[in-house]
Amino acid sequence: MKSLCRFLLRCVGLLLACHLAFLAWGQPPQDEPAQPTDSQPADHGTQAATTDPSDPSHPTDPAAPAHAQQRPWREQTIYIPYSKLREVFEKEGRGVFLPYEKFQELWRAAQAAVQAAPESRPPVATLIREIDSTAVVERDVVRVEARLRIELLAEGWNEVALALADAAILSARIGDEPARLAFRPEQGYVLVVENPAQRPRELELTLTYAKAFDRAPGRNSVSFLAPQAPVNRWRIRVADAGVKVNIQPLIAATLLDGGADVGQGEPPAEVPAEGTTLLAFVGAAPQVSIDWTPRSEGAAGLAALANVEAQHLVYLSEGVMRTTARLEYQISRAQLTELVLEVPAGQRVVNVFDPNVRSWQVEAEGERQVVTVALFDPAQGRQSLAVELEAFLEGAAGEMTVPVVQARNVGRQQGIVLVNVAEGLRAEPQRESGLLRVDPAELPENLRGANWAHAFRYAVLPFELVVRIEKLSPQVSAVELVEAFLEPGQLTLTLSAVVTVERAGIFELELEVPAGFEIRDVRGHSVDGAEPLAVDSFHLTGEGSDRLIINLARKALGRAALLVEFGRRLDDPNLLLPTGMASTFDLRLPRLAPQRLERTAGRLLVYAPEALRLTPGQTLGLAPQTVEEAMAGIASAAGGRFGELRAVLAYAFSRGATSLSLAAERRRPQITAAQLLVARVEPGLVQFEATFYYTVRYSGVKSLRIDVPAALADQVRNQTASLRDRRLDPQPPDVAEGYVALVFEGDAELAGEVQLQLAWEQKNEALEVGKSIELMLPRLLPRDVDRAWGQVVLARSETVDVAPSGKPQGLRPIDPQHDLMRGIQVVDAARAFEFHDAWELAVLATRYELEEVKRTSIERAVVRMVITRSDRVAVQAAYRLRSARQRLALVLPAGAQFDTDPLRINGRPVPLERGAQQSYLVPLVGLDPNQPFLLDMRYTVPGSGSELVLAVFPEEPAVQKVSLAAYVPQEQALLGYRGNWTDEQIWQWHFPQGFQPLPSKDDAELLAWVAEGTSSSWTVLQGFPVDGTPYLFSALQPDATVGSRLRLVRMEERVLAGIVLAVLGVLGIVLARRPMSQRWLVVGGLVAAVVLAAVFLPTFARQVLDPVFGAGVLVVAAVWGAQGLARWRPSWTVRAQSAASAASAASEGRAGSQEQLAPAAGAPAEAGVPFAPSGGEARPTEAQGDAGPTAGEGEAAAKQDDRSAEQEGGQP
Repeated sequence: MKSLCRFLLRCVGLLLACHLAFLAWGQPPQDEPAQPTDSQPADHGTQAATTDPSDPSHPTDPAAPAHAQQRPWREQTIYIPYSKLREVFEKEGRGVFLPYEKFQELWRAAQAAVQAAPESRPPVATLIREIDSTAVVERDVVRVEARLRIELLAEGWNEVALALADAAILSARIGDEPARLAFRPEQGYVLVVENPAQRPRELELTLTYAKAFDRAPGRNSVSFLAPQAPVNRWRIRVADAGVKVNIQPLIAATLLDGGADVGQGEPPAEVPAEGTTLLAFVGAAPQVSIDWTPRSEGAAGLAALANVEAQHLVYLSEGVMRTTARLEYQISRAQLTELVLEVPAGQRVVNVFDPNVRSWQVEAEGERQVVTVALFDPAQGRQSLAVELEAFLEGAAGEMTVPVVQARNVGRQQGIVLVNVAEGLRAEPQRESGLLRVDPAELPENLRGANWAHAFRYAVLPFELVVRIEKLSPQVSAVELVEAFLEPGQLTLTLSAVVTVERAGIFELELEVPAGFEIRDVRGHSVDGAEPLAVDSFHLTGEGSDRLIINLARKALGRAALLVEFGRRLDDPNLLLPTGMASTFDLRLPRLAPQRLERTAGRLLVYAPEALRLTPGQTLGLAPQTVEEAMAGIASAAGGRFGELRAVLAYAFSRGATSLSLAAERRRPQITAAQLLVARVEPGLVQFEATFYYTVRYSGVKSLRIDVPAALADQVRNQTASLRDRRLDPQPPDVAEGYVALVFEGDAELAGEVQLQLAWEQKNEALEVGKSIELMLPRLLPRDVDRAWGQVVLARSETVDVAPSGKPQGLRPIDPQHDLMRGIQVVDAARAFEFHDAWELAVLATRYELEEVKRTSIERAVVRMVITRSDRVAVQAAYRLRSARQRLALVLPAGAQFDTDPLRINGRPVPLERGAQQSYLVPLVGLDPNQPFLLDMRYTVPGSGSELVLAVFPEEPAVQKVSLAAYVPQEQALLGYRGNWTDEQIWQWHFPQGFQPLPSKDDAELLAWVAEGTSSSWTVLQGFPVDGTPYLFSALQPDATVGSRLRLVRMEERVLAGIVLAVLGVLGIVLARRPMSQRWLVVGGLVAAVVLAAVFLPTFARQVLDPVFGAGVLVVAAVWGAQGLARWRPSWTVRAQSAASAASAASEGRAGSQEQLAPAAGAPAEAGVPFAPSGGEARPTEAQGDAGPTAGEGEAAAKQDDRSAEQEGGQP
């Protein structure tokens, strides 16, 4: 029903919309809307209908105004019901409906974003494609005629840069018409030309300009700031012939005066008959420079003058002499087209070379040879020439004459002669004339590096130098190390030789080889900084093959090393078994053949195992020395192969014959047995472990024997898998009574270190708590050993205590933790003893009951609490503790909240497990209970900080010392504290702050103190922010199960200062009208109160006794002083007046009767006038009458006045 109603409503709405649209279509427009432009089209979000005037169905009234006839229909908006939106928008060609203002905004933004296509314009408006310039040198100027091919690319007027700011323009024409030129100081001349068409235009500019050239002796030059073009061709014409013309920059050039082509370029069509013409290409150069110099013709009719500086480099090798002559000509006056040299006839000219040498030929003229050298270019000035000669010598030695290379047709020749001699040769001058010896250090720099044997200098030719060449014999010296490694089955000899070859190289070595040995290895050996010899091959020669020839792959010269190894098998039973008999060996040493050595020094080392006893016999050519001396200089060739051998004999030898006789005997076995007996006593059971450490030296044994008590023979278990045990049957006769002999054998002979482990158990009667039993330890006896000793260790369980019963026999007490053999550690070892002979030990075992102890110990703790102004307390608690628990329980104060990283153990984050309410569990898995660790907790607690509560450990740990650092805001003062804590402040006076608290330890010292002894550094505890004044407190062994509390009494410093000032002010005002005695009484009470506060409330007293308190006291004292001064001044004035009156009365009395002057008995000598306390006039007494008061009466009145003033609170 609802769907039907919605459908009907939609239909009614659609009909209404169509009706309204129809009415709008038929209505004429009332207002003329703005005509849309390209940038403001008709609204696409609405549907508009206009009337076409050309449509016959809509005639136009001729009488109507023109503007009425042309006025279009206004736009109409059609509203479509909301129910039809899906049908309108979800089809092809759908439109978008939006407000007209929004459409206009989008349209203008789109038009602004659309950029017009850029107009295609050439990158440059004009360009010069090619320039052809002809420069003619005239009398004083250089005139240039240039043809410029220009292309105009842009339409309209254009400018073409011509430069030429430093030249004078003679003419400029385009075709037959003058060209338009303009001058601009910054760029020179420019051509102004018009291109009337849009297409490019080509034209040719003929430009003539000139500039005066600079004259200098022998050189004229000129430069132009010329136009630039990619193709820039210049022709420079000079009227004189043979002129050398240069142009810069130069890319390619051609000389057109009939000379040779000196570059690349386009040759001209015609070659001028006179003058000099140079064709050059300079490219797009901003400046062109030209200079020309007439060529020198030399001295007309005179021959060339030449001087030669020569270097004769002579290289002497075996059978040949090679000479290189370097000649440096200095030619003047004229040119030389060829060079002529003379060389001796016995020399072969190998080569003549120089870049200017075209060819050379050799012709014989008597005893000399003439070498004619043709040049490419005639030489003048400097010319170099090198000549290589070669001559051969018959035989290995003889005399040779150094050739003289002489240049013909020269004025002077001088030079140097250098002789280089190859290795293995010696050349000594036999005859020399015309030569002067020089130091090779004085030679030119390029010749100093070579190894010249002789150096000479000559000033004139000819000279003569005859040298005698001799072949040197090599000088070989050697240092030899012979090592003999004697083993029971073989004898190995090694020769390590370091040879030093001088004068000449060698290609082979000869060695003496001992008979009966085979050669195992021959190779180069790098030792003692010597290079290894390059061994190519080797072979035996001589009678009995006692010589070894080693051929080298390359010549050996200098220091080199060689290693040769020999070996021989030995099948001597006296070396394999301890027969008690010795075998004799005659040892012949392998060594380099002495006859081929200039000098030699050798050493011999004999190695043998401990099992062989070596006795040297007769020696020949050997001198005994220490092993250390023999091993110095050359490293051993053993290389770790003979680890069980040791050096036992050492000798030195030289060139003479050598021999050594040795007697070797196999030693009998030497056995040492060390026994470790461990008895572990437990309730009702004793476990025994006996470990024997055998050391078998010299020779191996087949079995090991141990005698055990007969009662244990069947209980003893062999724990060593590599040894088999069996009982001897029949028993040996030397077995003690009550013992059984057991033997232990292996698969092979037992030698070196052998370990044997036995174990058994012994049951005892039940051991009750508080009861003791006596145990007798059994004794195991190793037999057939040279030395036996051992140790006995008593180990116990947690509930059993062991102690010797009576006095041990043959035992010495030792420390079970440090003195056990081989560094062995026995768990729960209580007692230990050592024996070296027969021993006896009875043990008393007593059982005790275990008492539960605390499993957690807090050794040190540092708690830092920062009281913040937001009524929260930030807490960092660091504990150094040990614990045997898996989890440590703790309870935090109510409302505590952890930080992001609340718990760390040794600086490592650890997850915290939640318990009931505020209880938590700290996992301690993987921590050693015997090692302290560092626990760091950080959390916040709500509250104002008046009461600081620490975390609680409900499992009653043992707590040693806790340090608490409380940080109070700077504006608050600590007046006192309550709790079982010790104040560790150091109060220091600072003006004007007063007493300031300083902790006895700062934060770094506290953190280092708590982290001491742990595996972590105290720096892991850093990062906790603190603020305020620190106050340090400590407590020894506080109760960690109820939580230690510290109550702080605090007050704002400004409030405290106000109270102190108020109290002092009230006291000053109240006491201002009181007598002095009462004031001093109150002041004394105040001082007593301060002293008592300093004793019983020291913190409060230090906070109160600050500069504010002192300032208040000074103010009160000043007020009181001013008040007293004001009252004391009137009293002093009255007293002075009374004294004056008394003096006047006395003078009048002396003028009267003598009776009136006599004073009464006991009266004072001076009188004063009494005055009323209120300040009225003095009244005379009856005795005085009108005469006035006496002196005594005046003084009494003054004293009465003083007492009255004191009662009123004034000062006398």
